[in-house]
Parts: sequence; C-alpha cells; structure tokens
Amino acid sequence: MATAVAFAHLLLFLVLVSPVACYSASPSHRCDWCPQWSTASLLPPDATITGAACGYGGPAAAAELADGSFHIAAVNTGFFRQGQACGACYQLRCRGRSACAKDGVKVVVVADVPETNSTGGGERFMLTKDAFAALTTAGADGQPAVDVDFRRIPCAYKSKNLAVRVEETSSRDKGHLAVRFLYQGGQTDIVAVEVARAEIPGATATTQSTAAPSLTTWQYMTQREGSPGVWRTSRTPAGPLRLRLVVTAGSGGKWLRAEGVVLPAEWQAGAVYDTGLRVTDVAASTCGGASCSASGDDEEE
Repeated sequence: MATAVAFAHLLLFLVLVSPVACYSASPSHRCDWCPQWSTASLLPPDATITGAACGYGGPAAAAELADGSFHIAAVNTGFFRQGQACGACYQLRCRGRSACAKDGVKVVVVADVPETNSTGGGERFMLTKDAFAALTTAGADGQPAVDVDFRRIPCAYKSKNLAVRVEETSSRDKGHLAVRFLYQGGQTDIVAVEVARAEIPGATATTQSTAAPSLTTWQYMTQREGSPGVWRTSRTPAGPLRLRLVVTAGSGGKWLRAEGVVLPAEWQAGAVYDTGLRVTDVAASTCGGASCSASGDDEEE
C-alpha cells in the first residue's frame, strides 16, 4: 500500500513539474512541436560539455551518447531544472527554414551552462560545433544563434543498455545508496525505484547492516529536493542487489525489473553497472497526450 501511494504521488509530481512536457496547440495535431520560445547557439569558446553534470563522467563517456546519430548538448540552467533534463533527447529545427537543415538535429542533454547574458527567458540549447553545423546550413554561417522549434523524441542507444551509476555519497558500511541512471532509451521518465537483495542459489546469507530491511523486502528509494536525478535510500540490504523501477509509458506507468544481480556485493561508489534493460517505451503525456514519433511523419506543415 505504501508503495502504491508513493507511486501515485510521484506521478502527480511528474505532471506538475516535468520540464519536458509539451502541450498541443491543436487537438488535430498528433505531435506538435513545443510552443515555448527557444534558441540554439554555439557553446561559448571557453565552455565544454563533459557530461559530468548528468553523471556520464567525462568527454569520452559523453561522446558515446552520439550513438544513433544524436549529438550531445547543454541547456540553460532554467531548462536543466537541477538535473531533471539529464539524458532527455530532443529534435531541433530552425524556424527560418532557409537557415536550417530540413530535418534539423537530434540532441541528448548531458549538462547545463549558466547564462551570463540572459535574453529574457525561454529554453536555450547550447550546441557543440558539430551539432550546430548539423542543425544549420551555409545560409546561417557565422550566426551565433538561431531560433528553433523543439520537441522531445525517443532516445535510441545501439550499444548501451540502461546503466546505473553509484554516486560518491554512497556507503556500504552505513547502508547508504545513491544512484543515477544513464543511457535511458525511449521517451520516458523514471518515476519510482526500488532495491532488494539479489538471492543467489546456493549462497549463504550475508550479515546485513543494522539499518537494512529484511532480505525479502523491496526498499523504496527517494529523490531529494535539489537532486531530482539521484535516487537514494539509507536502508540498503547487504550483499548483491537487484533493481526494479517504474517508467512513464503510454498514458500511465510500467514496471521494469532487472533480472539477476545489478550491483555486486562489493559495489563501489563512482562505478557504473549495466542493468541489462533496454527502455524503448514512449510516454504519451510528453506531447499533448499523443505519442511522439521521431520520424516527424505525423507533423503538419
């Protein structure tokens, strides 16, 4: 019962504060582009995208996000919402078609860049040189920024399963576990996470920390204000761990459970572990209640 109540609260939270929700301007459109004012610009010369803000851990890891013809991008602090936009994929296209490639560019958010010269609000995407070149055409050469429409689209990673990164604040001895999810496919948000001891056939029971629940209990993880992308619990079972989670799918939620061990008994802070899960679900609520297609075939010109 407690889990069901918490799940309901989380879904309500998602509807109220999600930074990626788009609202259809017309019921005749299956998937409108988001109506918010937005611009796309080149990153400042002294700025780099490392991916560390979203837990990817450096240029090499962030570069892997280009899998599936996606480019990496940063967004302004307001749109980043303290990490809620981490890992979300978007399609951008210029409002002035003469200044933009026909299909625009697909990006995945890995970081935020504080704005030193605000232009009056709105969403801002800051792109690498390669991403900006893919978005624009020769007609936009030399422009520092272009006005764009944007919409959230499903992420697709050809060579990556959903991964979990153990945050440095975690401690096995104290039963504290904080995790962040990486390479999340589909067009979904994670709204609930639970952890439990993974029973290994033939293995003997391991002594638990004093804060740990019983071996058969799924322990609910929470998000603290100020770090919405990080899931935490101070009642972590000892030994190898398994995970299950709820993602937004269609107009509701869907449980996904990793088979077998995800975190080994000697899990380490800072390490990244493969869940073995591939998330492909599309959340209808992210675009005016209609499922978004990455192909753009359903748009009206």
